[in-house]
Amino acid sequence: MRLFVAAALSVLAVPLHALPPPGTEVPEGVVAIGDVHGDIETFRALLRSLKLIDEADRWCGGTRRLVQTGDILDRGAGSRQVIELMMRLEAEAAAAGGAAVQVLGNHEVMNVVGDTSCTIAPEFAAYAGDEDPAERARRREEILGFLREGSPLLRSSYARQFYRVLNERTFDEWFPPGFFAHRAAFSPTGKHGKWLLHRPVIHREGRTLFLHGGLHAKHASLAIEAINRSVKPLVAEYLAAVAEVEKLRAFDGALGLRELRYLIALERAAGGPHASLAGPFARIEKIWSSILFDEEGPLWYRGLADARLERALVRPLEATLAAQDADRLVIGHTQPPSLTVEARFSGRVILIDTGMNQAVYGGRPSAAILMPSGEVKVWE
Repeated sequence: MRLFVAAALSVLAVPLHALPPPGTEVPEGVVAIGDVHGDIETFRALLRSLKLIDEADRWCGGTRRLVQTGDILDRGAGSRQVIELMMRLEAEAAAAGGAAVQVLGNHEVMNVVGDTSCTIAPEFAAYAGDEDPAERARRREEILGFLREGSPLLRSSYARQFYRVLNERTFDEWFPPGFFAHRAAFSPTGKHGKWLLHRPVIHREGRTLFLHGGLHAKHASLAIEAINRSVKPLVAEYLAAVAEVEKLRAFDGALGLRELRYLIALERAAGGPHASLAGPFARIEKIWSSILFDEEGPLWYRGLADARLERALVRPLEATLAAQDADRLVIGHTQPPSLTVEARFSGRVILIDTGMNQAVYGGRPSAAILMPSGEVKVWE
């Protein structure tokens, strides 16, 4: 591992998974780590090199503070291990007088609302031991029954078309072993979903804000507390509307958010939804335009990470920071081309998504350390 000042922008190449030499001192400061995407081994190695966990994966950071800026899930086989590690570290760090803060990313919200489009089969397989065969059989019949029989409320041929590709023969490909136990775990009452819905979208440490995507000027005047409080009720409202459509036998939530978008678009093209579906469809679409799914919302926004936009966004960013009484933002979500921690906007934005998932991105296990002096150092 190498330690250097982030403002330098150019970063020396270092071997992946390399650990610091014996006796290397980790600077005191808030440790910020970006997107993990289920790469548990790389994440563990990084936390150990930072002397935040021991060889048994227990918190050994004492009163130090860790902030992970979201997207611990999806695209990697170790997602369950990562979220359960963060859940445990949160409690262990607090007991030691420190902190391990989990910030929500768009992939955490995707998992809670049922969008598993980026979840891979090994992630579901991690829950296979929790899956009740009888429940799986029941859900199989419900889903295939809907697709076989269709619904008199649907004006389009959505169900009949889908049944050509999702049927008795292909069911286990669409819903791998563990799928339904995974969905139960990430429901608002499940072990993982309940925990995630109590995590912040934006976390403040002094005059630094930590979040996943970025803070667009149109959300600059919103209080952090209001943004953080908005997630749980929006998720509840969305899932209630989906459940209403399910009760009418016009959709099955296991098919996912993208299929629901497609269904609503097809129904509109076929002359508009049935009167019974108009209400829940309208509520669903309203939430799709809310801060929970907004491409310029804090979970999804990429503008501050785009070097081409930096000149145009200087003044809006200054106004945003002034409105939030903050000096800088630390964000993940978007990888700089260098796959290294970078400073933008003269150090007012720190990019920390360095493509940690080795199988997908082949990036670097990195952390930004925010020193009490205000200096930002990078640990690789």
